[in-house]
Amino acid sequence: MHKQLFTLAFLAALSGAPLAAQTTSFELAAQVAPICGVYNSTGTTINVDFGALAHVATDASVNVGVGSATYRCNSPAGFTRTIASQNNGFLTLGGDATTQDSRRIRFTIAHGGGSGLNFAARQLNTPVSRSYPGGTSWLNGQTGSVSFQAFGVRTAPDANGVASTSVFAGTYRDTVTITITAN
Repeated sequence: MHKQLFTLAFLAALSGAPLAAQTTSFELAAQVAPICGVYNSTGTTINVDFGALAHVATDASVNVGVGSATYRCNSPAGFTRTIASQNNGFLTLGGDATTQDSRRIRFTIAHGGGSGLNFAARQLNTPVSRSYPGGTSWLNGQTGSVSFQAFGVRTAPDANGVASTSVFAGTYRDTVTITITAN
């Protein structure tokens, strides 16, 4: 009888004991690709027209504000901005590369904005490049104004009172590109 009581007590104890726990885990993951860019509300190519520079004296200039550039980047390491001119800071006859002063017109670019975006008017003889640290302000975007200044080509009148130009007639072009690269 003692043996039966012991067996019954043992079985009762087992039935009240918790069973070994069994778990399931879910490991979640997602990817967010880097997205860094510079944006203008009017599009990706903005035409800048300085008008008839033959009517602007060589000691004067034409300033054209082209709106703004908004920089956005989700890279935690930040980004590098590079601003470059196809023809090294000159509008050139037909857009062709040249070093002849009679076939090119000097221009500058100025950039406004906070967070280090701004710089005073400068010619783009070489690309302007700067690295920016990552931060939440770039997720929402930082905006700065952009303007260009082209210098006139009308020379002073000669002894007979006739003015001319310092460059050949034609259409002068250049392309300035702002590139954003995630660090």
